[in-house]
This record gives sequence, structure tokens and C-alpha cells, in this order.
Amino acid sequence: MNDFESRGPVQQVVYRWDGNHGRQGTGMNAVAHSCDAERAEEIGRELGPLLWVSGAAAARPSVVRTLSRDGDVLLVQRWPTVDRGGRPSTVSHVLVGNRATLKVRQCLGLADGGWRRQEKAEQASGRLPEFDGAFLDELAYDRLPGMLDRLPQVEHALILATAELLRDPTQRVSLLLEDEAPRDWPDRDAVPVVYLGLFLLFGDWLGQEWTFATCDTLDTHPLRLMAVPRWEPDTGGSGPLARVMGRRQARPRFEHRAAAQLVKHLLAHRKARPGVPQLTEALPGGATLDWEHRRALLQQTLGTDRTPPAGTRLPDAGIGPMDAGVTAGRDAEPEPEPARTAVTSEPYPAAHTDPYPERHGSPPPPPRPLFAPPQQQPTPALHQHLRGHRRGDVMGQSVLLAELRRQPDELLLRELRSGELPAEALELLLDELGSAHRVQVRSPEVRHELCAEVLRNDLYFTPHGPGVDGRSGADRASRAARLFTWAVAPLARDERHQLQLQELLYRMSRDPHPTTGNWLRQSIIEPPNGQVPDLPPVVWSRLLANALVGNGKPTQPQTTQPTPHSTPATPQVLPRPHTSPAPMTSPPPRSFAARLTGRHGAAGCLLAGGLGFCVVVMGIVIVWFVS
Repeated sequence: MNDFESRGPVQQVVYRWDGNHGRQGTGMNAVAHSCDAERAEEIGRELGPLLWVSGAAAARPSVVRTLSRDGDVLLVQRWPTVDRGGRPSTVSHVLVGNRATLKVRQCLGLADGGWRRQEKAEQASGRLPEFDGAFLDELAYDRLPGMLDRLPQVEHALILATAELLRDPTQRVSLLLEDEAPRDWPDRDAVPVVYLGLFLLFGDWLGQEWTFATCDTLDTHPLRLMAVPRWEPDTGGSGPLARVMGRRQARPRFEHRAAAQLVKHLLAHRKARPGVPQLTEALPGGATLDWEHRRALLQQTLGTDRTPPAGTRLPDAGIGPMDAGVTAGRDAEPEPEPARTAVTSEPYPAAHTDPYPERHGSPPPPPRPLFAPPQQQPTPALHQHLRGHRRGDVMGQSVLLAELRRQPDELLLRELRSGELPAEALELLLDELGSAHRVQVRSPEVRHELCAEVLRNDLYFTPHGPGVDGRSGADRASRAARLFTWAVAPLARDERHQLQLQELLYRMSRDPHPTTGNWLRQSIIEPPNGQVPDLPPVVWSRLLANALVGNGKPTQPQTTQPTPHSTPATPQVLPRPHTSPAPMTSPPPRSFAARLTGRHGAAGCLLAGGLGFCVVVMGIVIVWFVS
């Protein structure tokens, strides 16, 4: 338990109903706090509905662990109470600290009984001192041995929840706490023990932050682990959700047998560090794989694809490999994919002493690494988090953003170059690299490396395809323009990048797509920072030449003799700086200037002529000035 050390201050805030006082809001206000009032109000807004508990779960105290937007841990103890009008309400005591101060295991120990008396929270007001971190350490330290002793009592719940997280590590898990719980199913008091078992089994292998609520009325909050008395329809807005109830699986699938072996190892090594070696050592980064690949590696590591020796009683569907379509020499119906919204089945026959049979005989050899390719090191934790980041993971995104802010530019650049990140993670990475405080202090070497990488990937801009989360073309153009403004435009005159820059702008200026036109306007004419990029003369010359192509009918040089049915020529690579531009041999379907004139009409032509004259004059002045 050497991780119980106070490594930072612990602030405390008390929230209870205090009326709106003429302000817009919920009336759940910070009535006492050790931090400044603005920070306390900000925390209250972030916690939002987590400060309220109503309905069947409101009659019980509960504990919530979540994260603030800046990565601080928020540990909330909630009690049912009544307001001054006698109406049901909630009072909450919130601890605020960094992740080194309020660690997961410590928070789980504090969740098993809380750390504050309700009377004190109901009477608190005004300024409070910082909370005593040593008291929290001692309290959690004293409780954890007893919680470890109770792990065998929640073995069944651990197996079912572990199976769901093995199948899809991005899932949130919701435990159903029925009034009449099935045999071997935890009651409300044992929920923190289940959460502790899951944390000790997986550690950081899932690549997700451990957030939880020990009891609530809704499992739609963006928390990793929840326990509720009943299930309401889930909209999916907080990410995938696995709902687990306490009836035993009559036809256990592969993931249940794998989970049973992992839980058995955990119960035999309860005091080991979080993360069983079958996952953290044999399958580092396995949570980022697809289920088929992960299942194959788990079979190889755990040996769950082998048939137990004769005499071992198994359910009918469990002979041989769990996912085989043939059992005992006869055809069998393939087992349907389980519904993600509920994991439920009938109890096992009483004769089955081991509901999830394992391999018998000599112990398996120590697991060997299977995920890392030959001659490669295991994937770093940050890389795993970036690869696993997906839309809708609000809490995971908060953790990832906080982690990115702590990393140097060089490390973020290496992640950008990896070529293994999904589009959602690339956006977070580029946003962090483009933050003002980084751009201002960035070394020249890294600036050039970033510029080259961004140009090599065409600004990560796809004008003709759907963007991340179905982003509109205008949004994609704006993001690409901001990227161009901070990463490329300041180095536009450097000869190391001019050829790539010319090729990029050549393609963009000849692309008739409206999204590309938006990008050109926001990057070259109206950049976000208000500073027109200092492009080389040859680039301005080519942009002006393309702009003068009117409605697809440019003026052809006398030396060019196109045939009546000639097809447009392949765009030529732009010349290097300080050379005259090569003549264009054929027009695109609609030119850059054509997008300014509209479709047809004398008014459009007159407008194009006037704009073209202005552009030519401006270009001549600029070329004369910079030459």
C-alpha cells in the first residue's frame, strides 16, 4: 500500500440546495468551500446532474468518482436530505485533488463507507480549510484489507463484468441491483468491492480512466462503472453500455471462461499490483485490438480453447472451443452474438460445482508477449490511449487532453508521425500542438518538422469526403485553415518547404469543390489571425494565373494546339522558386475565378473582370515589393 502518500492538496466543497437567489441555475450551490468561489462554481457546473439523486436510489448514500475538464479527480459523497421546504433533495461533499493524490485504489477504499458524516455536510457554510490528506490515506488503508477479504463473495459479478470488458474494453458497465438479488450477487454495500476487483484485475490495461458511481438511479452518466436498481432506455450518448444482471450464464461464451480464469488468478494474488500479468504482460495494448484478434490472443495465452479432461462436467455448448459451431460430432446452432444492453440467463444446475470450467493438469507456462511485433517495444500508454480514443468518451477525452498538455512537442510530433491514430485522436493532437503557448515557445527545429509533416499529409484535409463525426465541409475547411495559419504560413518563405507548399496550393486553387474554395479564402485571403501569409512570388503568380481562368476558358499560349476532343492534362509539378511558372495546358471543369462569378450572366462577368483587374494589380505590387 505504498501508494498512499499525500502528493498535493485536497480541496473540499459542499453542495446543497440554497435557492436560485434570482440567478439562473439549478439552485444546487457551493455553500462551503476551501478553494475560491469561482472554482467551486465551475466544479458544480461540471458535476451537474451528478449532484442530484432522485427516485429509488435516493434513499441511500453513494459515492461518485469522476474527472474535471482539467484532469483533477472529483470524489463525491452524496446523501439524501430535505431542503428548507421539506422537499427531497441531496447534499454532496466533494473532494478535489490531482490523480497522484486521489488515486483509484484510495478512492475505492473511501467509497466503502464514505469519509464524512452527513450532519457536518448539512451544517457546513462559508470558508473551509483544505481537507486532511493524511486522514484520507489512513482511512482507505484501514479498509482495503477487509475489502480484499470480501472479493470471493463477489466472484460471480466479477466474472460477468470482466467478460464484458474483455469483449469490448470501451464499454461502460451497469450492474443491476434488484430488491431480491440472485444467489452470489452483490448487494449495494458490496458494490465498491466489485469495483475494486475490476481495478485490480485490469489496472490500466483498458486504457480508460476508472470513474464510477456506487449507486444511482440512471446509468446514462459518462462513468465507467455504475450500479442501479432498474434500467431505463439508454440513448447511447455516453458511449457503449453493457448491462449486467446476476443470473448465471447457462451457455457461457468464450469471454466468460477467459474471465473466470483471470478472476481465479486475481483471487489467488489479491495483494499484487493492479493488472493481472495475463493482460498487462502477455497482451500489452490488447484493448486496442478488434475482438476477433483479441480473442485469438486470449485463447493462446489462457488456453481456453482446449477441452478439459474427461469427467469434467460442462454445459452442452461448452465442449471444445467456446465459439466452435460443432459439438460432440453433431451440428450445432451458432451461438448468437449477445445483446449489449443486457447480460442475463438462467441459473446453472446445482450439480455444476464450477460454472466456468478451466483447463486441468499442470499449470500453464508463464505467458509470453503476443501483442508486440518482433523486435518492437510494447506500445506506450499514451499511444494506446490515443489509438483507443473514440467519439463519445467524454471522461476519457478529459484524461487524454490533460495528458497531452503535459507532454513535450517532440513526443507529440512522434505520435503524429506514427500513422496509427484515428481521426478523432489526430484532431486532439493537432489542437494541442496548435495551442498558443506552444506555438510561441516552439523551437525552430520542431517548427520545421511540424510544417513538413502537415504538408506531407495535405493539412489532414479531405474536402471531398465526410469528416470526423460527419463534420460539415465548412467546419473541415476552418480546421484546415487554422492548421495552415500556425503550422505552415510562418515558414512559407523557407525554401525547404516551398515545393510542397506550391504543389498543395496548385491543387487547391484548381479544385472546383466549394469546401476547397472556403479553405482558400480562410487561409489566404481572410486568415484566422488576420495576417495574410507571406507567400513567395512564384506562388502568388500561380494563384493569380489560376484565378484568371474564367468559366473554364483560359487564354491558351500560341504554341499550344489542343485537339477538339483533348482531355485535361495532368497537373504539372510547380517550378522551384525564382523560375517562371510553366504554362497551363488545359482548364479544369470550373475554375477558381468561376466560383467567384456565379454560373452565368453579364453581371457575373463584370464582377469577375473587376475582381480580376484588382487581383492583377495587387499581384504586380506584391511581386515588385518583395523582389
